[in-house]
Amino acid sequence: MRGSVRSAAGLVWRHQRLLWWIFAMNLALAWLSSLPVRAVLRPVLDNSLESAKLVTGFDVSTFVLLLERPEVPLRALAPGALAAGLLGMLAMLALDGGVLTVYLEDRRLSLAEFSARCGLYFWRMARMALYSLAPFGALMAVQSAAGDWAGKLSRNEPQERTGFIVDVTVTLLILLAALLVRLWFDAAQARLVRGNERRLLRTLRRSFVPALGSGLYAQYFGIAVFALGSLAG
Repeated sequence: MRGSVRSAAGLVWRHQRLLWWIFAMNLALAWLSSLPVRAVLRPVLDNSLESAKLVTGFDVSTFVLLLERPEVPLRALAPGALAAGLLGMLAMLALDGGVLTVYLEDRRLSLAEFSARCGLYFWRMARMALYSLAPFGALMAVQSAAGDWAGKLSRNEPQERTGFIVDVTVTLLILLAALLVRLWFDAAQARLVRGNERRLLRTLRRSFVPALGSGLYAQYFGIAVFALGSLAG
C-alpha cells in the first residue's frame, strides 16, 4: 500500500485494456438507458426548432424548460436510469475480482483466468458492498441531521449565514470521512483477493488500521481533487 501515484498510474496504463472494456460496458448501458428517454422526447422535439439547441450543443435552460413540460413525464424516465445504474453496479462487482487480480499480480490474465477470478470473488464483493452501506448510510444520516439543524439555525439565528456555514462545513467533513471509508474498503478488497479471504468482517476489521496508517489518504484526497477539477473543466 506504499506505492506512489505515479507507479499506480503506470500499473493502470499497462493494463489499460481493462479501462476500455469498462468504458465500452458503460457506453452500452448508457445507450440502453437512453432508449426510454428518446421514446419520450421524440414526439416533443422531432419537429421543434428547440431541438437544435440540444443537438448542436447542450443548452441547460432549454433542457430545464423541456423537463417542465407536461408531455415529458420524469417518472417515466426514472426506471430506465435506475435499471442502468443497478446493472452497472452489478457488472462492476462482477469484474472487481478479476481487475484486482490483474493489478495485484501485474500480469495479463487469459479470458478464462479473468472470468474465473470474477466468478470466484463476485459474491464476496457483493457482500462487501452491502457491508459498506452501514458506514456510508451512517454518514448520510449525519448529513441529513446536520442539514435539518442548519435549516433551524438559518431560521432562528440573527445571522442567516450561520446555518449555511454550518451546512457547508459539515458537508466537507462528511466528504472527507467518506473518502476514508472508501480507502478502508479498497484496502479490504485488496486483502480479500490477495489472501482469498472468506471471513469478510474479519478482513474489514484487520484492514482499517493498516489503511489508516498507510499514508494513502493524502493520495486519495489528491486524486479526488484532480477528479473534481477534471469534471469541472
